[in-house]
Amino acid sequence: MRSYRAIIIVILISLTFTLLIVNVITTNDSGYLPVSISMRNPESTVSSYTGNDPQQTHRYVTPSLAELGGRGNLPPEKNDHVLMLTRVPGAGAEILVLILQRLQGYNAFKHIRLPPGDDGLLTSLQQELLVEEITSIIRQEAVPLSFDGDVRFLNFSAFGRQSPTYISLVRYPLDPRNLKSFRPGETRHGSILHFCGQDPRCTQRNSSWALEQAKTNVLRWCPVVGILEDIEVTLKVLENTFPYFFNGALEVYSKFRIPSKMKFDRRISMKGSKRKGFQDDFKMEMIFYEWLKLRLSKMSTNG
Repeated sequence: MRSYRAIIIVILISLTFTLLIVNVITTNDSGYLPVSISMRNPESTVSSYTGNDPQQTHRYVTPSLAELGGRGNLPPEKNDHVLMLTRVPGAGAEILVLILQRLQGYNAFKHIRLPPGDDGLLTSLQQELLVEEITSIIRQEAVPLSFDGDVRFLNFSAFGRQSPTYISLVRYPLDPRNLKSFRPGETRHGSILHFCGQDPRCTQRNSSWALEQAKTNVLRWCPVVGILEDIEVTLKVLENTFPYFFNGALEVYSKFRIPSKMKFDRRISMKGSKRKGFQDDFKMEMIFYEWLKLRLSKMSTNG
């Protein structure tokens, strides 16, 4: 009788140990299951754990500016080694394009011309696609880089990307050639539209809001906006501000300097309502032009 009891006790003890071992194995398998699922997730990968959170994973993607800001190491808003020359129609920006093309080998940078396109307002999607396209080029090419394009001001930071440093060139709004071709009632836009940006309010003629927005964008994103009538002063300021792009610009320009007989003649005038209509249309443009001219003059004096 006692021998039967001993056998039964041994069997019960063996069953107990067996159940304990099975339970431990099952628990370990379920603990590793989330890791296995996580490894199959194409949006994330698991790296060595360095913190106290066992669920922590790391995404191996290029961080946006917003993500970098959250980590306390936000890069500058503007990339000083990437220039974006915005071409204001009829303002002579091709002079700067030619100089950049001539100097790119000498100063060891690369100039890229963006394909010509409509300089009208872009939709939010069009803006984002253009920002991504330019950002992709910047990543692929060695810096420093310079671009030129006829697109209006584009805010890269609104799409979480570092902005190129903008430069541009404007001309006297009441230029005689504009005066001669002016027709009463004709809608014309000047340089304010290009610096104001992509907001529909930028298209309103003689808008105080558009003027102030253009000034704000210039102060924040455009260290140098040159004046065509003061092109040599402009090139001097560009040489001082961006020597790795514009070193030698004055010398290059001297080889294709505009002959004196082709320089701007402001003596041409018009009379009556035609001139008044033109001046009324470009009232804000004149304010903006004089502001830019004073800014450039101060930079030249201080530089």
